[in-house]
Amino acid sequence: MITTTPSTPSLFSSLDDLLNQQHPLFKLSDKINWSVFENAFTSLYCSDNGCPAKPIRLMCGLLILKHLRNISDESVVEQWSENAYFQYFCGMHEFVASFPCNVSELVHFRKRIGEKGIELILSESIRVNDDKSDDEHHGTAFIDSTVQEKNVTYPTDAKLHKKIVGKVLQIGKELKLPLRQSYNFVLKRIYRDQRFRNHPKNPGKALKADKHLRTIAGRLVRELKRNLGENQSYDQLLSIF
Repeated sequence: MITTTPSTPSLFSSLDDLLNQQHPLFKLSDKINWSVFENAFTSLYCSDNGCPAKPIRLMCGLLILKHLRNISDESVVEQWSENAYFQYFCGMHEFVASFPCNVSELVHFRKRIGEKGIELILSESIRVNDDKSDDEHHGTAFIDSTVQEKNVTYPTDAKLHKKIVGKVLQIGKELKLPLRQSYNFVLKRIYRDQRFRNHPKNPGKALKADKHLRTIAGRLVRELKRNLGENQSYDQLLSIF
């Protein structure tokens, strides 16, 4: 009597049979309407000239994965060659051990589709994550910004001195107060030296520029106080700022 053993999926089996269909990426891949991207971006390519482009679903899938996992272009390309769920999400039917594309191709693809293309990908991602009907959620985005990086700048002595100089010059101009020197030419050179402080050859020059700016700020504040009159109190002077 001949007994047969059930066949087990191998590495070269179809990804449909190999992967867990309850995995979030597997389920998300089936929810996304990939034809939306095909219809929107196909016109951006030439069909009869140049080197064949990478599949649109592959490039869109990589961009979505990049933002889902909050990783860099280099990381998403590298992880794609190691992760079968990444490959299924991008439309592959069998596991591929090589990189999907060069990192620079993601940059070129983003430039090709532009801001409207990125917004289209974002809107489709929002649609599949909303349980409501298309009519109910259309035009509405729910964004969790609790862990989003904020576009803020932190105060430093150099920034405060720059702000003081600008404010004093503004007050002097509005009140038509005489100034011994406007420092316009000097300030341009100082700001240029401060801007490139992270360059390996410029840290000393930047520190020297910070010190010079602090000196100029002190001179301008003292001169403003003299011009406003000796009876001008320190508290009244601060209220101007």
